[in-house]
Amino acid sequence: MRVKLLYSTDLKAIVGALEAKGVHPDPETLLDHVVYMFEIEDCSRVTTHQLVRHRVASYDQESQRFSAATKEGVVTPPSVAANEAALRAYEDGLKGVYAAYEKMVAAGVPKEDARYILPTSIKTKLVMTVNARSLMHIVWQRTALQAQWEIRELAGALHGLAKEATPELWTRIVEK
Repeated sequence: MRVKLLYSTDLKAIVGALEAKGVHPDPETLLDHVVYMFEIEDCSRVTTHQLVRHRVASYDQESQRFSAATKEGVVTPPSVAANEAALRAYEDGLKGVYAAYEKMVAAGVPKEDARYILPTSIKTKLVMTVNARSLMHIVWQRTALQAQWEIRELAGALHGLAKEATPELWTRIVEK
């Protein structure tokens, strides 16, 4: 998985503009005004289905209709990769799914209909825009030990990039 910070609000500029108006912002109120835009690549649709449940963010996700559907484009869970028998079963299953997909497309089924058979482990990419308060909530929920491994990894990467961009806001994550 690759995560890149494309944009973050200039916190000093916001504070300066507010102070010029005579408003001395509480750090808590700044959470609603700081925005981050992330590019997320090579994560599974399993993870993006979990991520988009956080409706306070905006998402633009790659369409499967126009992307290549290849076996190389899947995420393999570490628990499967570490287990030889499980990995063999996983790879065999993927071969069958992709063979069926190709047969359907060759038979004239539109790609947008043939894709129904594709696995949710297929890699995707998206752009996510979210404010600091909402991102803190996502990080709080998705880094919990009960969270699935891939969404935990994504939330940790988002947190790290946001903390690097605006460390003043990320001294601690507070869930209310």
